Amino acid sequence: MHLILTGATGTVGNAVLTHCLASPKITRLSILSRKDFSLPQGEKLDTTKAEVIVHTNYTEYPPSLLEKLKGSDGCVWAQGISQTQVSKDEYVQITHDYPLAAAKAFSSLSESGKFNFVYVSGEGADMTEKTFMLFGKIKGRAEKALLSLPSQPVYSALCPFNVRPAHVIPPQHHRPHSLGFKIVESTLAPLLKTFSPGHTSPTGPLAAVLVDLATGDGKPLSGDGIEAEGRTLRNTAVRRLGGLDS
Repeated sequence: MHLILTGATGTVGNAVLTHCLASPKITRLSILSRKDFSLPQGEKLDTTKAEVIVHTNYTEYPPSLLEKLKGSDGCVWAQGISQTQVSKDEYVQITHDYPLAAAKAFSSLSESGKFNFVYVSGEGADMTEKTFMLFGKIKGRAEKALLSLPSQPVYSALCPFNVRPAHVIPPQHHRPHSLGFKIVESTLAPLLKTFSPGHTSPTGPLAAVLVDLATGDGKPLSGDGIEAEGRTLRNTAVRRLGGLDS
């Protein structure tokens, strides 16, 4: 199975990358990245099936790039950035415009008649945009826009899923060195792990759920934590599907 991945150098994307390289289910992995980078190495990681494709303009997908991606079955869109690191306009472009442009461009790539587009959102996303947080508004706006695409005949093959992890817990080898991250990890993270583990999202199980959605049949899900007619997964659903909670 051929998947597309963005955000592979980030915390969530790197976990998805490692999971794909270790999974025999994934036979080809196309990684879109602004810069070339070295793939993770390991005894169980098959890097021969992965290709890093340098792509800098995420609002456009020229025919030459789509030809490389042709035949892919799904995408995990893990690209993202903190709202504190860029201007409001840049945040809207990265969080909303980029994934929407990609979903439109990728919808006709699969030879199976469906294309799974898995958008990594976050708890706090609000499709009504009533929240005062920019993060919640723009993530919610992107979720809503993605879910509306299949109603248009030209994008009818698209099977979108919005996934809302909570506090993401990265593995030791992939922890940011920023002061802000260290402060959160030394104060908030231990409290959540001890008193509210349901509000945490370890990257291993999260990556497994994201890849399962991208390689699945594209049909709506059901159960606790599933919203938007089976297409939006709250963190409770992610933890349940990831085997963390019964």
